Amino acid sequence: MKDQLIAEMDRRVDPERIAATAHFFGICPGGYGEGDILLGLPVPVARKIALHYKTMPANEIVELLHSKVHEHRFAALEILVAQYKKNPDQSRQILLNNLGGVNNWDLVDVITWRILGMWALEHHDEKIFHKLAKSKNLWERRIAVVSYMAFYRHGVMGDGPEIIEELLGDKEPLIHKACGWMLREIYWRVDKHFVESFIIDHYKQMSRTTLRYAIERMPEKQRKQFLKGEF
Repeated sequence: MKDQLIAEMDRRVDPERIAATAHFFGICPGGYGEGDILLGLPVPVARKIALHYKTMPANEIVELLHSKVHEHRFAALEILVAQYKKNPDQSRQILLNNLGGVNNWDLVDVITWRILGMWALEHHDEKIFHKLAKSKNLWERRIAVVSYMAFYRHGVMGDGPEIIEELLGDKEPLIHKACGWMLREIYWRVDKHFVESFIIDHYKQMSRTTLRYAIERMPEKQRKQFLKGEF
């Protein structure tokens, strides 16, 4: 199945799209995606191809997760999501054993919360996120933040704010963005007043990027007040 998937993706390679999108994934000298290979497949196309092979055996999924081709790893993760419904423990364990393949923002944001986040929500077990939040790996820290999307979409707070608080001082802009994004989700889906209080309490420690993301869904007048620190 793996070879068939790769062949099908190779037939859809789009050189123009590769050139146009490489910077979005930091695929440049010194970028966070340096060394990655793009095929230039749009997400809906890559997902459709992946789901043709959703019964792929575990060993072949792992091989795809170790590919240097971005879309191969994306497909492997989409297949794991599809298999999660029937075998959540296996999907989760394959992912945890191969987190090195989850090494760009789209792979984290589109995929991991649908496995790690859902498993944690369903099993009331969030320990993995506290561990990942302390990782030296940028993507593992981002997973710790973004996986809580599964919680927020069900109106549940969980330990998400604790993870965000722990990472407010992170040096990576992609973590600042993730923290702000998740605060925005909490504001929209779970508890507006909690986020207002959180921002007031952590205003001095919060980057402007995190703040701007967090307040995006606030009314305009309130948004301007928070930007100025007028509480």
